[in-house]
Amino acid sequence: MTLREIATPDPSTRPPAASPAVRRRLPGLLLLTVVALIAVTATVTGTVSLPDPLPADAPAKEFSAARAYGHVEEIARAPHPIGSASHDRVRDRLMHELTGLGLVPRTKESVGVDRTPGHAMAARVQNIQATVRGTAPTGRVLVVAHYDSVENGPGATDDAHGVAVLLETIRALRAGPAPRNDITFLFSDGEEAGLMGARAFAASGGPGGADRTVVLNLEARGTSGRTVMFETGAHNGALVPALGDHVPVTTSLAYEVYRLLPNATDFTVFREAGLTGMNFANIGTSANYDTPQDNLANSSRATLQDKGSTVLAATRQLAAAADIPAIARSADATYFSLGGLLLRYPGGLVLPLAGLSVAALAAALYVAVRRRAVRGRSVAVAATTVVVPLLAAAAVGWTGWQLMTFFRPHYTGFVFGDPYRPALTALGLAVLTAVAVWIWASVLRRRRGALELGAALTCWLTALAVLTAVLVPGASYLFVWPALAGSAGLVLAARLPDGSAWRDALSALAAVPGAALLVPIAALFFDALGLVLAMVPLLVVALFVAPLVAPFAGRLRGRALVVWTSVAALVGAAGCVAGVARDGVDSRHPAHVSLLYVVDGDRNKARWVSSGYGDHPWLERYVGAGTTPVAVKFPYLKEPDDWRTGPAPLADAPAPELKVLSTRAGSGSRDVVVRLGSAGTASQLMLYADTTGSSGVQGLTVGGDKLPGGRNRPGVKGRWGWGFTYAAPPAEGVELTLRVKGDGPLRLRLLAKSPGFPAGALSGKRPATVTWASWDAGFTLVSRQFTL
Repeated sequence: MTLREIATPDPSTRPPAASPAVRRRLPGLLLLTVVALIAVTATVTGTVSLPDPLPADAPAKEFSAARAYGHVEEIARAPHPIGSASHDRVRDRLMHELTGLGLVPRTKESVGVDRTPGHAMAARVQNIQATVRGTAPTGRVLVVAHYDSVENGPGATDDAHGVAVLLETIRALRAGPAPRNDITFLFSDGEEAGLMGARAFAASGGPGGADRTVVLNLEARGTSGRTVMFETGAHNGALVPALGDHVPVTTSLAYEVYRLLPNATDFTVFREAGLTGMNFANIGTSANYDTPQDNLANSSRATLQDKGSTVLAATRQLAAAADIPAIARSADATYFSLGGLLLRYPGGLVLPLAGLSVAALAAALYVAVRRRAVRGRSVAVAATTVVVPLLAAAAVGWTGWQLMTFFRPHYTGFVFGDPYRPALTALGLAVLTAVAVWIWASVLRRRRGALELGAALTCWLTALAVLTAVLVPGASYLFVWPALAGSAGLVLAARLPDGSAWRDALSALAAVPGAALLVPIAALFFDALGLVLAMVPLLVVALFVAPLVAPFAGRLRGRALVVWTSVAALVGAAGCVAGVARDGVDSRHPAHVSLLYVVDGDRNKARWVSSGYGDHPWLERYVGAGTTPVAVKFPYLKEPDDWRTGPAPLADAPAPELKVLSTRAGSGSRDVVVRLGSAGTASQLMLYADTTGSSGVQGLTVGGDKLPGGRNRPGVKGRWGWGFTYAAPPAEGVELTLRVKGDGPLRLRLLAKSPGFPAGALSGKRPATVTWASWDAGFTLVSRQFTL
C-alpha cells in the first residue's frame, strides 16, 4: 500500500460563511419568495390566463371558437335591438341554424311585463327555443342567451358570444351520445329592453317545475377576460361540481357582491321564479360594454373559447345527472377556483370554521403570552391601529380616481368606472397601498415586535371570518384560512428560542393562504368594480400586505426609511402616471360622451342635452358649460338633476301620438282606453302621469296584463311620479286602458324614443375619437303633453 500526502485546503479558497445578518434574513426571503410565487401563480392561472381558441377542424365533440365565431360575425354585423329589421334578420338566421342542426325550433310571440317599481314596462317579444331530448329524463337543463343587442352597439360579446356558444354547444352535443336529461336552449328576446323575453317566458310557465329545471345563463359585461361564474341560485352545493371539468373564475363571494349591485340579467327573473342554476359572464374591458365598441374588432376569440368550453362541460355534467330534482334538496356550499382547480366544502362548515378560528386565536395568544413572546397590551394597542392602513387604502383609491378624472376628464364617461387599459394604473395604486401599509408597520415596530404585530392582524382576520360567516357566508373563506394560518404561525414562533431567525417569518404565516385567496380576489374586484371603486380591491390588498410586511418593517429607520419608502411611493405613482398617460383618446380607444337630441313637441323647439359625464372638445360644439333641469319636459331624464344643454336645429323625428278611444265612468274613477303611437318609427313609447293633482292613475291594463298605478317612480322629484314604457311598439300603436282617479283633468306626458339623430341634426360627422357612452347617448326624444 502506498501512502500519499493529503493536501490541506488553503483557508483562503473556502467559500465565505454567511454572515449572521444574512442568515437571519433567509427565512424572511424564503417567505417572500413562496408568497410571491403563490400570488402570481394563483392570479395568472386562475383569473388571467385564457385558453387558446380551438380551430375549425377540432374534434367534433369539443367546443371550437373558430366554428362559433362564424355565428358571431353574422349576428354582430350591426346593432339588432328588439323591434328592428336587423333583429328580425338574426331571428331568422337562428331558426335556420337550429333547423340545420336537426332540431325543431319554435318562436313564441308574447308580451313581457315588468311591474317592478321604477321600471313598469311591457314589450312584445319573440323567444326562440329548441330541445335536445334526453334518453331517460328526470328534468331538464335550460341554457339561455339573449339574441337582441342595445340600440347603439352590435353586441358582439353581449350577447352574440352567448348565442354562438349555444349553437356550437348544440352541435357538439349532437356529435356525441344523447344526454340522459332534456336540454332546452332558449334564445331570449328583449333582454336589453328590461329582461322582457325572460319575463314573458317565466309568466307563460315555460320554465316548468322549479325542482325539475336547472338554468345556465350566458351574459357579458365586457369584451375580454376569463369567464366568471358570478351567481348561483339556491342549493348550489349540487350545482358547483358541474364546473369541475373546465373551471371558470368563481367564488361564493361573487354572489354576495352581486346582490349589492344594481344589476340584473335574465337569470334574475328565473331565480325570482324559484329556479336555481348558474350565471356566467366575462367582465374584462368593461369600457366597451353596451357601446358601439362592442364590435367584432374588440371581440376576443380566447374569451369565446373559455366561455364555450365552460358551458359545454357544465351542460354535459348536469344533463347526465341521475336525479335533477335532488338538486333542490341540496344545501349551499362555499366554493372558489384556485389556480385552475375548483375547491368547495359544505356551507354548514362556515360557522364551525369561524368558531375554530376564534378558538385557535385564543389558544395561540395564551401560548404566546405565557411564553412571553408577546405582550397582551401591545397586541391590543396594535390591533386598534389596523384601521389606519385600511383607511389609507381607501384614501389611495378615492384620491387616485379624483386625480385621474382631473387629468383625464373623459374618464367620467366610462359608466363602469374603468378605462380601456386599467392594469398598470391598478398596479400602481396597489404599490402605493403597500407603501402606506409599510409606513404604518414601521411606526408600530419601533416599540412592538413582529409577533405582536402579526398577532394583532390575526385578530382582525379572525374577527372578519366571524363577521362574514354570519352576514355573508360566501366570503368567510377569504379570512378564516389566513386567520388559522396566522394563529398557527404565532404558536410555532412562540415555541422557538428568542434568537431564532424563523420567529419573525412565522409571524407572517397568514400571508401564505392570503396570497392564494386574497390576491386573485383583489384582481377580480379591479375588473368587476373598476378604478372608480378601486378602494374596495385596495382594502383587500392592504389585508394581504399587512401580515407580509410585519417581519421586515422594523429594519429600516430614520433616513433609510424615508429614502426607501419615497422610492417605493415614486414607483407606485409612476405606474399610475404611466397607466393614465397611455390610456388617452384615439380611434381605437375613443372618448365616451353623452349627447341626446330632444324636441319639445308642444313648442316645436329642439335642444342638445348631455348628462355631463364624459368629455371631448367635439362635445363643446353642441352643449355649453352651464346646466339646467330637463325632467319637467323629459321625465325619462331624471338623473342627474341638471343637464348641459345647447341649441339644436329642428329636424323631423318620430313624434308621440295619443288618441282617446273610449271613456267609461265608474264610482270615483273612470276607465280611459287610449292608443299610443308615433309619427314615424319609435323604439320606445314612455307615458308619464302627473301625481301632484287630485287625479291620478290607479292602474293600467295592457294586453290583458295589469300594472299598478299610484306613484311608481320612487325618489323621482317633480310632478311625473308615475310612468310606463312600451318597448318596440308595433306600427299600428299600442292600446291600453288607464284607470283614472276622479273626474278631474289628468296631465300626461308622452315621449317617443328613437335610436340615432335625425338627418342633418349634427353639424358634421362624429369623429372616430368619440363614441357614445353606455347610458343616455346617441338617441332622440320627442315629448308632448296631453290631458285626459
